[in-house]
Amino acid sequence: MLVGVNYPWFDYGWDFGLGPPAWRGARTTPRWYPEIDRHLTHLHDLGVRIVRWFVLADGLTYGTGGQAPALDLAAAAWHFDPPPVGLDILDHFRELLQRFAAFNAAHQDPITLLPVLIDFHFCRSGMPILEPDPADPQGKVSNPDWIKQGRAEAIADATKRRTFLDAVLEPLLQISQQNAEAIYAWELINEPDWVTNAWHPGHHRNDQPIDVDAMKDFLADGIERVQRAGFKATVGFALVETLLASGVTAEVNQFHHYPGGTRVLPPQLFDPRFPAIVGEFATATNDVWPELGIQGQTVLNRLLRADAQGYPAAIAWSFLATDRHTSWSRAVERDVVAFRRRQGGPVPSH
Repeated sequence: MLVGVNYPWFDYGWDFGLGPPAWRGARTTPRWYPEIDRHLTHLHDLGVRIVRWFVLADGLTYGTGGQAPALDLAAAAWHFDPPPVGLDILDHFRELLQRFAAFNAAHQDPITLLPVLIDFHFCRSGMPILEPDPADPQGKVSNPDWIKQGRAEAIADATKRRTFLDAVLEPLLQISQQNAEAIYAWELINEPDWVTNAWHPGHHRNDQPIDVDAMKDFLADGIERVQRAGFKATVGFALVETLLASGVTAEVNQFHHYPGGTRVLPPQLFDPRFPAIVGEFATATNDVWPELGIQGQTVLNRLLRADAQGYPAAIAWSFLATDRHTSWSRAVERDVVAFRRRQGGPVPSH
């Protein structure tokens, strides 16, 4: 079984494309530029072979200024016309793939990238960013030129959906083809369950921004484009139940496993040619796997369980995020090395 890690961003929403000037300061490149080579070396030494990374995330750098989402006060809705993807976004993504390719050229056992086009927050209601208020050193002021989220129409509207995939996914896939061996698979969206009617865990609700048919059309079109470009496609479902009930399948099926002390990791039930992977699982011990017992809540035991259940890959959450599911530590790293050692793989000599 391959061990992966969710990077999953250095700066959420602005790893690709220059972020708001008030946030990035004098930088002309993303903040991961001087760090990623060291991180790849470190993760590779641990035995990590897949790195999952969000590209547009909530859309902050995709559509700014006059192209940013706009709130229609009368309709209480956010409108967004998908623009061509910025050259800075493309340049930054190209740079990342080149870093992966250069690293792999110098190392055995490649470490590959699992890029995620958008996060479900892309579809939530818009949120203007807050910046320091020039008139009040202690205050903040919103900047309507930089909107987080607010881009649901790029999925929900059929015409805008085609424009979005043409203008954004296609150029990213073309860049990916230049270093195709650095790509594990291409993911269309992280956890669509949370923004899709009939897929949201509160099934009685019908207040999500995306109808199920629109989401299925987005995924079907995106998967076909990824496959046509020569890559494996995947969708990062939040729940295995949604994956199984949705009818959406790809070469790499995927769900995320946060059992909360009640849900047992099921066996891998998909055709081995198109298996499911565990795209996220917590490194924090407070997200209890009930089958492992109170004393067994280690990353090593979680990896061993996923392996025993037949999964070809499990991707830990997370290397750099800060949340209740993350507890990246020396102990976690020792567990990853120990799992690699049990599989008979190479381990670091230092």
